[in-house]
Amino acid sequence: MLYDWMAEEVKDGRNLMRIDVEGNILWKASPPTNNMQDCFTRIRWDGRALSANTWSCYRVAVDPDSGEVTVLEFTK
Repeated sequence: MLYDWMAEEVKDGRNLMRIDVEGNILWKASPPTNNMQDCFTRIRWDGRALSANTWSCYRVAVDPDSGEVTVLEFTK
């Protein structure tokens, strides 16, 4: 789930999260930078892999089980 990056609950940039069927948060992914302005802006699930783009112009892979982020490329 990609949550509204302006919401008070995700001011830390962790607006990409996995939610179970009961609405419990299983994990929140952290953007790859320490910049307080960074957040996730787009996600893509191709049936096997989850990737996301960030405000700071990174495309990352996200482990769907743990939420761990791996930088794939700088896109700017």
